[in-house]
Amino acid sequence: MVYGSSCHLPVGTGITIHRTPRSIAYDAGPFAGFLRLLWNLFVLPAKILGGSVDVIVSQNAEGAIWCSVPQVLIIHDLVPLFYPEEAPRLRSYYKRLLPLVLKHTAAVIAVSQYTRGDILQHYKINPANVHYCYNGVEQASGETEQERRPANAPSSPYFLFVGTFAPRKNLETLVRALARIQSQVPHSLVIVAYADQWAHGLMRLAKELELGDRVVHLSGLSQQELEYVYHHATALFLLSEYEGFGFPALEAMVAGTPVVVSDSTALAEVAGCAALKISAHDIRAVAEAMLRLFTDNSYREKWQSLGSERAQAFTWDRLGCRVSDILSQVVQSRQAELGSTETPR
Repeated sequence: MVYGSSCHLPVGTGITIHRTPRSIAYDAGPFAGFLRLLWNLFVLPAKILGGSVDVIVSQNAEGAIWCSVPQVLIIHDLVPLFYPEEAPRLRSYYKRLLPLVLKHTAAVIAVSQYTRGDILQHYKINPANVHYCYNGVEQASGETEQERRPANAPSSPYFLFVGTFAPRKNLETLVRALARIQSQVPHSLVIVAYADQWAHGLMRLAKELELGDRVVHLSGLSQQELEYVYHHATALFLLSEYEGFGFPALEAMVAGTPVVVSDSTALAEVAGCAALKISAHDIRAVAEAMLRLFTDNSYREKWQSLGSERAQAFTWDRLGCRVSDILSQVVQSRQAELGSTETPR
C-alpha cells in the first residue's frame, strides 16, 4: 500500500494508493506549502504508525526526517538550490532540510539522467538508491476540432515559447534573435507564461528593439487553447540555461511542431536527436534557425517527423511501470531487513 498524491501507476500493479489531503495541494492557496511541510514532517509519520502502509511516495523533494516505513521522493530539478530567486521560500529547505530528509529516504527517482547527476553531485546519497524515470506526456488524440484559438493569439505566423519569464529561460536571446531578422521573417514571438517580476523587463526590451506588437504575451490558457498555440506555431524555442526535464519540448513534439532547444542540461537529453540543438546564448545561431525554419519546408517537416516519433516514447504507462518496479524493490528490501517473508500488501 502506498501513501502519496499520485504515482501514475498502471492498472493491475496490486498497489493501493491513499491520497494526501486537498488542503496541502500545490494549488490550494498561499499557505499550502507551509502546511504541506508540517504534514510531511509530523502528521504523516504519526498517521501511518501501526497502519497498513508499505511505502510513502512524494512527487517532489518534500519528505519526512523520520518514518516507520520507507519513503521515496520524486525530484524534478534543483531550481531552488541553483536559482533561489525563483523559489526563495524553498532555498533553505533544499540547503538545510533536504539533506536530512535524504538520509531517511529509501529511494530517489529523478525525472532525467541530468537531474540524477545533479542530485548525486550536491547531496550525500548512495548512487544505487537514485534512479531516473522520464516523465510522460499526453499523446496526440488527432481531434484538432477540440482546439480553441486564444483571443489574443496572432493570425500571422509565429514562433512559440512556453514557460516562465525567469532569466534562466533565456527569453532575451529569443527576442534579440527575432529582432536581428525581423525584416526577413514576418513572424511574431508568442510567449505563454504567467506575468512575474521579470515580465516587464522582457517586454520593455522588445520595444527597445522595435519589435512593437510582434512579441505577444499570453497567459491563463485553457488546455484547448494551449493545444492550439502548439499546433499552429512554426516552431517551439526552449533555450533554457537549466531544466530538469522540459515538458514544453515534448508537448510541442506531440503537436507535430518542430522544436529548438539549448544543447545542454536535460533538454538535450530529453529531445534526443529529434530537436535542433543550439548553444543557449548564441543569438546568431538562433536567428539562423528561425530563418531556415521559415523558408525551408523540407527542413521544417524533418523536425516535425522526428519530434512526433520521439514523443511516442514518453508515456505515463511506461513511467508507471518503472515506478511500480522501484516501489516493489524498496518494499522487498525493507522486508529483507526485517527478516520478514510476508508478501507486499
